[in-house]
Amino acid sequence: MLKNFFVGLEYFFAPISLFVNKVVMRLRHPEIARYIRYIKNNYAKNGRHKIKTAYGRGYKNVVLILDKKYVFKFPFASKDKNMVFKVANREKRIVDALRRVSPIYIPQMELITWNGITIRRFEYVSGKQITDFNPNKISEDNRKKIASQLANFIWDIQQYDPPELEDCKPRSAPPHDFVTGWTHSDLATNFLLDDDFNVVAVIDWEDTYWIDARYGFAKLNKSLDRRGYYGIFMNTIFDYMLEFITKKRQESNN
Repeated sequence: MLKNFFVGLEYFFAPISLFVNKVVMRLRHPEIARYIRYIKNNYAKNGRHKIKTAYGRGYKNVVLILDKKYVFKFPFASKDKNMVFKVANREKRIVDALRRVSPIYIPQMELITWNGITIRRFEYVSGKQITDFNPNKISEDNRKKIASQLANFIWDIQQYDPPELEDCKPRSAPPHDFVTGWTHSDLATNFLLDDDFNVVAVIDWEDTYWIDARYGFAKLNKSLDRRGYYGIFMNTIFDYMLEFITKKRQESNN
C-alpha cells in the first residue's frame, strides 16, 4: 500500500518535473531555438502551428513535434556529424526492414540533412506512453492486455532475420534461435497506447540489436517495475513462452 502511495505521488508530480526539465534544457541548449525556426520555415504551412518539445533518452536528442503531423529528432551531441549519420541511418534501415513484419505499427522514418546535421523525421502517431497513465489505476485485465500485445510483437520481431540487416549484426553474432534475434532493447516507454490500452505504435528504434531477447525482457522488467507498472513483465514472459510452445507443437504435428 505504501509503495502504491509513493508511485501515485511520483506520477502526480511528473508534469511539474517535466516542465522544470524543459526550462533547464532550453537554457543549456540555445540551439533549440534554431531548430524550431528551421521547422517553422520549412514545414509549417500556415501561420498557425504548434510545436511540442520532448527529450530523448539520456538527453542525446531533442524531439520536436509539429502540429501532430511530424516528429523531428535533432541531435545535441552533433560534433561528430559522421557518427550521427551512421546511427540515424542504421535506425532507418532497421525501421524499414522490421516494419514489414511487426504486428504493431512502426512509424515511417526519413533522414534530412540541414547545416551538415542529420535529422530524423518520423510520421506522427497519436498515442500515450504508459507513463501517462497512473499505474495504480491500470486494471489487472488491462495489464494483461498490454502484455499480450507486447509478447506477440517481441516474438514476431525476434523471429525475423532479413538479409539486408546482416551487416548490422555484431561480427561474432550468435545464431538465430528461440532467444536470439532482433530485439528492441528500450521498449519500456517507447510503445504508444490508446485509451483502451491497445498498443498502437512502437517508436525509437535506435537501441535495437541482434542479442539475446532475455536482455530486452530484463530491461523491460526493471524499467516498468521501477515506475510502478508491476506485473506486465511476467505476463509478457508467459505469453512469449506460450507462443513458442504453441508454434513448436504445430511444427511437430506437421
